[in-house]
Amino acid sequence: MSEDEALTFSELRKIQKQERRQEELSELDEDFVADVVEYLSRKRDVSGESREYKNAKRVFRKIISLREDKIVKNAQLAVTSNVSLEEMNVMPREKQLFRELKETFTEHRESISEFLEAEEKEADPQRPEMAPKASENSGESEDNDGKAEEASKQEEDEKDEDDLPEPEEGYKIVEINSDVPEFMGTDLEAYGPFEEGDQAEVPEDNAEILENRGNAEVIK
Repeated sequence: MSEDEALTFSELRKIQKQERRQEELSELDEDFVADVVEYLSRKRDVSGESREYKNAKRVFRKIISLREDKIVKNAQLAVTSNVSLEEMNVMPREKQLFRELKETFTEHRESISEFLEAEEKEADPQRPEMAPKASENSGESEDNDGKAEEASKQEEDEKDEDDLPEPEEGYKIVEINSDVPEFMGTDLEAYGPFEEGDQAEVPEDNAEILENRGNAEVIK
């Protein structure tokens, strides 16, 4: 990528939003990772890591994580259906990951099938199959299932928050609830624009303002 076509933070954020909004993998240049590495090297200041460098690195990791989730799902589907790598928009580095995951899922399902077949052969052929008996407490069971699902979702949300990096002293990580235009932070740095669902590290005072206005929720 030439200097005139060099990757920018705005483009990186655009890729993140697109990756989050659509189920299929975004079509990225095969040199995307190399371009990000070059971009990050340019954003390192003399003293170490600039704020833009840290934010860009966080966005890049989120993009990779989102793509990994999609590759896992496609690898699962590929065990029982035809999934073309060419149609998936995978980057060269991701092709090997897909192949290894598909092989792992295939071996796992084969081992489960072999185990079931072995169990069926050992079972008494004269033993009648017992139909599941309807329970008087079936309604209560459904309620418990709903509570368990809700608790599981809460645990996943808490896990996602735990995975977030610790914000710098004097800053908070917020999740945007509604669109926020670009604004000047109390640290005299520009932030935004943000869209619903975005996560950003902003000064504590700005985080409080956004939360009080209902534009965001402090998550860390």
